[in-house]
Amino acid sequence: MFRYVLAHAGEHPALALAQAPPRLLSPREEAILAGLTFLPRRRKWLLGRWAAKRLLGELAAEGNGLVAGLQRNEDWRRQLSILNDEAGVPYVDREGQGRLSLSLSISHRGDWGLAAVAIEPGVCIGADLETVEPRAPALVRQFFSEGEADRVARTGGGAAAERMVARIWSGKEAVLKAMGLGLRHDTRDIVVGDERTTPPGAPEAWRALDIRLAPVLAARVSPRSLTVLWREIDAHIATVALLL
Repeated sequence: MFRYVLAHAGEHPALALAQAPPRLLSPREEAILAGLTFLPRRRKWLLGRWAAKRLLGELAAEGNGLVAGLQRNEDWRRQLSILNDEAGVPYVDREGQGRLSLSLSISHRGDWGLAAVAIEPGVCIGADLETVEPRAPALVRQFFSEGEADRVARTGGGAAAERMVARIWSGKEAVLKAMGLGLRHDTRDIVVGDERTTPPGAPEAWRALDIRLAPVLAARVSPRSLTVLWREIDAHIATVALLL
């Protein structure tokens, strides 16, 4: 279904300093980094590229056709530019050869970066990483449906509520990313429900979520289907949405 990498800023000393590890970035990416002056933003951006290129390297080492022809010499990472289209969706461009025909999604939270790739042709992927932590009540009031807000309230607060809020929010973000919409669309049009039967082929420890879409989004998805999977990783919730 998909492959992913969860990377930490501690994997290379340069990342913690918001600097690029040697031979990580292509010339185009170096130009983008030079324009990022806010250090937390630089570090998050770098973490996403670090995770994504680690994932692409793993796929290339396995001979995966998604990255066919990628030569893993000492400068192979500089051959790839991870850019964003007009809608903010990331894509991989091989220098001088054009885009790779794969769907990539990137997310970052704190010291962690998540990259995920759909391994089946034509599938669109959206990935999100959230920290389980206290959040302002306004998040639930403004961005959750009434049903979702009631479910959070029924947890009784505390750590259980924090996990529920992170899981619901992560599901919404992953779905909007898979659809190429991001947070420009009303998040209440996506209702994240309870767990459902996990489909065959899902990576170990990932569980499926029930997702209901408002008619405006359901019409946009049809006739394709949507699969959403999530898992807990330490104090984080990772979610991947696949538009099949």
